[in-house]
Amino acid sequence: MLAQKSGARRPIVDELLTWAETYPIEWRAPRFDLAELAVLRWIEGGSVRELAAKFGKSEYAIQNYFQELRRRKFLVPGLPECERKKIMHLSKSPVAIPRIRQKMD
Repeated sequence: MLAQKSGARRPIVDELLTWAETYPIEWRAPRFDLAELAVLRWIEGGSVRELAAKFGKSEYAIQNYFQELRRRKFLVPGLPECERKKIMHLSKSPVAIPRIRQKMD
């Protein structure tokens, strides 16, 4: 930066400096495929632990995705209506959804 003292408190800039760099930007993380998760869980019978390992998420995160699926009533992109109805029926069965046991103090 070229500057000259002119008696003023701020220097006078003779030429403007520019700097340009390009960075790849991803505004959002890739969407998690809830339809695939629902099919693997209720139609193929995958356990929470298996699904967590497959998707690289924690078991707690997988349980949160299940809650999100139920909140949406399994209306997610990529899930055909016939599979959605089957999953809704299977998700109401207490045998189909083993819960993670929590330690009681």
